[in-house]
Amino acid sequence: MKKIRGLLGLGLVLAMLLSACESLPFDLPGAQQPTPTLTPAPGSGGEMAPTPEMTTTAEATPEPVTELTVWVPPELDPTAETEASQLFAAQLALFSDLNNGLEIVVRVKATTGTGGLLDALTATSAAAPEALPDLIALSRPDLETAALKSLIYPLDGMTTLPNDADWYGFAREMALLQGSTFGLPYAADALVLAYRPEVLPEMPGSWDELIEQEQVLAFPADSDQALFTLALYRAEGGLIQDNQRRPVLELEPLSNVFGLFQAGVRAGALPDWLNQYQTPGQVWSSYREGQSNLAVTWLSNYLKDQPGDTNVTTLLPMSAGAVTLGGGMSWTVATAIPTRQALAVQLAEFLVQPEFLAEWTAAAGYIPPRPSALESWTDQGLRNTVDQVALMTRLRPTNDLISSLGPILREGTRQILQDLVDPGQAAQVAVDSLEE
Repeated sequence: MKKIRGLLGLGLVLAMLLSACESLPFDLPGAQQPTPTLTPAPGSGGEMAPTPEMTTTAEATPEPVTELTVWVPPELDPTAETEASQLFAAQLALFSDLNNGLEIVVRVKATTGTGGLLDALTATSAAAPEALPDLIALSRPDLETAALKSLIYPLDGMTTLPNDADWYGFAREMALLQGSTFGLPYAADALVLAYRPEVLPEMPGSWDELIEQEQVLAFPADSDQALFTLALYRAEGGLIQDNQRRPVLELEPLSNVFGLFQAGVRAGALPDWLNQYQTPGQVWSSYREGQSNLAVTWLSNYLKDQPGDTNVTTLLPMSAGAVTLGGGMSWTVATAIPTRQALAVQLAEFLVQPEFLAEWTAAAGYIPPRPSALESWTDQGLRNTVDQVALMTRLRPTNDLISSLGPILREGTRQILQDLVDPGQAAQVAVDSLEE
């Protein structure tokens, strides 16, 4: 357990206070309630009878909140010696100072897997609800799961910040589920194309032209989410849901995507050994080791390293335009206590201020979910590229759609890369698989 207290120097506190105080309320909940007016009951000889105002005073006044518990992934560990962690620690300390020395207890957990954020939240909710965090950082897939299991609470009525125009479209959607807002996004990411300009001085304008360069294009062909294939399918105009919100694949757009893959196989740009890659992270590692000069990976992989021999660009267009898929992390509320919820939301709002996000996302290597935060990045070329990526990004499909479509698209992609079937046949099998 790590405790962050308000230890910033006076100069830092005053400087940050000037920019923060104008837009956020910092009065702690639980302030003393007004004393109700008592009036004698008629014919009671002066005996006091409860008035309507008294009907709500039977319960004790809530105790002021003096401590909040926050669960975070390792990259937000406030004791780590990274610029991003130190910025996070300073922001927590400032919030503490602005809230009468509020103690903020930070617990660091793995992002995914056993003992990770969602796993721990699920276990704690069942076994020890009193130990639940007030605020917890969750990825988009985990936010969906937690919301559907009622492990986190909707923020509707507690904050108006999601209605602000200062959000990228996919980032705003990242916090929504079934019409309710369940989080405030603080980090975003999307699939991009990384390449070596010494090999490709000028990026071609289409996938067909890129394949003609006869350079290996690495992507995670064995991913059970098949996000790259899904992105191309969406860019080809394919639907993923019918009018009854059931998963669907359309034959012609999918045939065109598989046809592109087959052309890549024939040109030597898409070798069958791509079937060994399951994640964009594995693809990025192989790219850094020189196994390819082109790679489809998360933008964050590039932003964290920014190797001098690499540029990034948006995914190239298909017939319906250019589309990429993305997601990210959000602050969500897990406490059921109203006074704690109110203060947890205030902290979440404080942690997504544009001024803070500008510095933190640049240091941590993520797309700022708010355009105004990106405007503060000093590298104009990088800022323009990230903005282009963010504007063309669509939110990754929901977990249930991914689980339905991903394995089917993966199988079709794998067979095309092994040159076992023709594109039309692979597409027909995929479409039929959803109808069985």
